Parts: sequence; structure tokens; C-alpha cells
Amino acid sequence: MSTLGRAQAAAAVVRRLNAAVKSRRLYEAGHSLRAQTVTALLTAASAYHERFGSFVLETHRNGLIIEGRPFEGGESVDALALMLYSVGVWQLVLLPAIAAEELSDLMDIVTLERDDILAKGGFAELLEKRNLQHIRVFELRPGEDDAAHITLEVYHQLLDGTLSPQDRVAILGLVQGGPEQTQRLLTVIFERTRQAFPNAAGQELAARMYTALSALDRLIVDAPQGESQDLLKELANAVAGVDDPNRLDLHLTVLQRAAGDLSARALLTAMTSEQIARMIIPCLEAGTLTDPTEPLIKGLPFDPQKARDTLALLSQRTGRSFDIAPALEEVRLPEGVRNISQDLTDFQVTDVDVNVSEDDVRALTGELHLDGVSLRREQALNLLNLVLADDDEREVEATLETLIPVAGALVTEGHHDLFRIVLQHLEVIAAERAPKARRAQAALNHLISSIPGLVTAKDIAQWTDSHPLLASLRAVGRSSAVALAQLLAAERDLARRQLIAAMLSKLGDEFVDPLAPYLKDANPEVVRMIVRIVAQMGTEKALALVRGVARHSDVRVRKEIVSALATVPTAPAQAVLTAFLQDADLEIREQTFSLLRPDTLRQTKQMLISMVQAPELARRHLFKMRIIRTLAEIGATEALPVLRRIGSPMKLRKRDREIARVARQAVSALLAKGSAPARLKGAAS
Repeated sequence: MSTLGRAQAAAAVVRRLNAAVKSRRLYEAGHSLRAQTVTALLTAASAYHERFGSFVLETHRNGLIIEGRPFEGGESVDALALMLYSVGVWQLVLLPAIAAEELSDLMDIVTLERDDILAKGGFAELLEKRNLQHIRVFELRPGEDDAAHITLEVYHQLLDGTLSPQDRVAILGLVQGGPEQTQRLLTVIFERTRQAFPNAAGQELAARMYTALSALDRLIVDAPQGESQDLLKELANAVAGVDDPNRLDLHLTVLQRAAGDLSARALLTAMTSEQIARMIIPCLEAGTLTDPTEPLIKGLPFDPQKARDTLALLSQRTGRSFDIAPALEEVRLPEGVRNISQDLTDFQVTDVDVNVSEDDVRALTGELHLDGVSLRREQALNLLNLVLADDDEREVEATLETLIPVAGALVTEGHHDLFRIVLQHLEVIAAERAPKARRAQAALNHLISSIPGLVTAKDIAQWTDSHPLLASLRAVGRSSAVALAQLLAAERDLARRQLIAAMLSKLGDEFVDPLAPYLKDANPEVVRMIVRIVAQMGTEKALALVRGVARHSDVRVRKEIVSALATVPTAPAQAVLTAFLQDADLEIREQTFSLLRPDTLRQTKQMLISMVQAPELARRHLFKMRIIRTLAEIGATEALPVLRRIGSPMKLRKRDREIARVARQAVSALLAKGSAPARLKGAAS
């Protein structure tokens, strides 16, 4: 499924949930708005369940997390998140088949005061008492924080770099929570280190702890731009003041690793001189560190003043003299340089002029020059080969993120053959059971969904069956139909809707099946958009699907079908239209009647005869007269008894007299054609 569509569906559920909570707080019991907001929430949740399964909402102190990403919903949503978090709700899960009564009971619980919820045993206890079987809650105990949910499995995922997006956001949220939360995080991380390595002690255990700190540092580096420095300072403050039996060994490890390890160097850089001095003094007293000068200079290469200030503090507090050796302040040669004299010999500079003509420059440039298009084609092929060859899911994801814009540029530049190759290979990967299949499917959907932004309605109108871009979409037909249908269902811009609909209608009859589930969507607007496309295809398979929606409960859907079939001048389309002559809506009946051809009307004589006798047509005398005239035009002699009865002159209202006059004219026309058999003459007498 499309990631974008899933996130939008989840966001819709959150907004409906927030609206239901607000209405429950603002309005008294029995108010109609309460029931309306619960019904809207049930509709959104049911739509999500039908496509994606259970809905999971994760709460944090600073907001809500859906689909692994923070939800930006404004102050009211943040207030809801804080309220759920304060009563110990970590995850709220809505299971499929949930009923409106259960959601109403959930609103009753959510709107209780915090003290009342805690006094009654907590959120989960209240759900159990009310027997809400399709709602689950995973709780934190009151007073406990998110760090308790860093299990041993999560710890190993942190070390391996395979954390889920939810766990990644949760851990970063703890660091953002301030000094207390960060200290708590380190305490739990170090406790998990002891559990994972029970035989480690002393410097070995400290090295394991430092490895976990390096993993946290990697998370912070990946934080949004502008936040990483603040988060690093929070982590550095927590490391400097950590309360742990192995703090001495840990601090010594950080100092020793700062010379060559970027994580340790970043921690030292984020600390103040006072914090660094407080780390070093216990190491000096214990004798594990004799001279801090060199570790400081190497660990703070870009901030020598902080090193000097720290050494001054150490001299003042320990009574020992620590001077910066002049050699350490000099610029050091890179470790890769081993033999300076030989390096200088290999690269000799002479006073001989180097004469290069313009022709020589042009010839060399011509050999090396590759235009941007050629480079992009090579880049796309290389990236595709990397995706095919690599089995590491994270590496595949990173490669696909680079491949997507390159492939989109190929469409813009008209290289549809290579674009088709990319789509076909991604579909092959997505069909496999490999770990990277889900990533490939998401990339495939993303590429297909990006095409409406790269072409115009005029371009699509000019597509022929041999157009290369259309051939690319048909090469992955099912994926194209599903991706474009999802995009159409989520799109709100009318111009883009028409663009996507035009692309879908170009795919052809063999790709109708993926559109069938959308004709059963709970949202009538989605059904209207899809049924118009299917009806305009006009093929036997497409019309069979349309015939199944002919009795849809929403009158707008039925009108959409009639309007779409009006553009399909084929006999099968006319046959489907005849079903709407018996529609409950009189406007649809009249619209359908005006669209039927004479040969189709001849096949529906009996239906027209029944219609002309229907009591509800008394309010539509013009429509009734049109039917009577049509019966005469198509020679429906079977209608003579009915028309004679309607043509009786004994009418009081002017409208009925007009209908009777038209009926008598129709009888005369039918008799004049000489098509009435002898039995009709007997009936006439």
C-alpha cells in the first residue's frame, strides 16, 4: 500500500478522534454533535481498517506519533497527547470491527479527570470493566517514563542500527525531554548493557557502555537539522553527571577514545571545561590517568582554548602543574603520510613551461565530456543494479531514495524506455518474499504516483496505444492501477483528479480488476471517481462492474454512472443504462430515458408501458407525455389498451387533459400505421 495513503488515512482518524473528544467535553449528554463526531470517527477508522488493519496511536509527552512520525495537529491534539500520556497510555490500538458503542464508551473514559482514571485502576482497567473488546491500551505505570520500554531487544536493535521508526522517535523524545529524562535513559541503557554482557566488568564493561553511547550519538546525528547540537549537549551533560558504579571507567574510556573516535570527541566538545575537569580529577586520584594533557589536546583539536581552561582548572584543584607541550599545539601531519622525502620526489616542480594548445584542451575535454542526460542514464542503471544485488534492507532503502528522483528526471527528459526498465525490475523485487520487497513496492508506488506531476492533460489526451510512457505503465499494469487509484482516492485538487482519471482510463480493460475494491468503498466520493473511469472504458468487463453498482444507495453515484455511460455509444452501454429506467430517483429515470436510442427503446417497451402507468409520474406530466409519444414512434401497439385508458376525456385538471390529448394522438398514430392486429380492433370497439 502507498505509504502516503496510509499516513493520510491515519491522520484522518486522529483528527476525527480529537473532534470526538472535544465535542464530548464541550456539549452535554444527548447533544446531536456528540453522536455525529463518533459516527465520523467510526467511518474514518473503518476506512483505515479495511485497507491497513489495526490502527495504532502512540503518545508522548510532546505529542502523538502515527506511522512512525510526529503528528502536527495543533494545540488541541498536543493537549490530547499530554492527557493520555499523563494517565499512563503509551499506545492506543483500535482493532477492526469496532462498533460505535465502543467508541462512545472510549470517549467517556478519555474525558474523565486524570485523578478519576488513576483512582479507578488506570485506563486499561476501565476498558476491561466496560468490556471494550476492540480497543487495546498499552500502559506506562503512573510516574514511570518511556525509558522503561527500552527492552533488551530494543537495546540490541540500537547497537545494530535497526531500530524501528517508532523506537527511534521514542528515544530521541527522551533526550528532548530534558536532563532527568536523559539521565533515566542512560541508566536504562547501561542496565541493559549489563544484562546483554553479564560477564563483562571494569574496562571491558565500560567499553560496552561506550559502544551504546556511540549508537545514541548516531541517532542524534540523524535528528532533524537544527536539533542535533542541542540533543548532543543534553547527552554530554548526562554522561558527565551519570550516576553509575562504572562511571570512573566510563569517563576514562571517553577521554581515551576522544583522540580517534568522533563520538567521544563530539561529547567532549559539547561539555564545558568544568564538566571535563570533574571527569578527569577522579581518574587522576585513582591513578588510572597520569597526564591528561595529550588526551585533551587530541580530543579538542578545534577548541584549544577549552583544553587550556580545563588544564587550568585541574592545576588549581589538584595542585599539580599541567602545561601544554609546544609540540602538541603545532599542526600535525596526517597519519597517512609516511615518507615525506619520497612524496616530494614523486611530485617535482620545474621551471619548464607547459604549453597546451586550445585544440589539445578541446580534444581532452571531448574525451571526458558526458552530458547530463548520459550521466543520469548511467546513474539510474547503476542504482538499479545496486538495488537488485543488495540484500541489506537499510542499504536498499537509501539506494531507492536516490533512484526515485533520478527516474523521475528520466520521464521529464523523455527516456521512457529506461523508466519502464526501472518499473519492471522494481515490480519483480516487490513480488518476491525478500526483506526488500516492501521497500521496492513503496518506491514503485511513489514513482507511478509522481507521473501526474510530470505530464499535462494535453499530453495524456495525445497518448496512443504505442506511446512509450503508457507502455511503461501497462508493463506494470496492476501496480499502476492500484497506485493511481489510491492517489485518486486521496486527491482533493479537481485538476489533478481529472489528470489521474485520464491516465487510469488509458490503461485498458485488462487492468480493471484492481479498481473493483474501490467501488465498494465506504466513501461515496471515492466510488464516484472510480465508477466514472470504469464506465468510460466501455468494455464488457468494465460494464459488468458498473452493473454491480447500479443499485448504489447514494443517488450521486447513480447519477455519475448515467453521465459516464452517456459518453459510451455502444449497445452494451445502452443495455446497462436500461437498468436506470426503474431507478427510485425520477431525475435519473428522465435523464436515462433521454439517453436511450430508438433501437434500445424498442427493446424496453414493457418497461416503458409500466413507467407510463406509475403513480409517481403524475408530478412529471412533461416526462409522461414524452414516454407516450415515444411509444407511438417505436410502434408499441402493446400499449394501446393503456393509452386508451389514459386518453379518456373525463379529466378535471388541465395537466391531465393535456396528457389525455397526447395519449389519443398516440393511439391514432399507432392505428394509422396499420400495425394493430385484429384483437386490437376488437379492443377498440
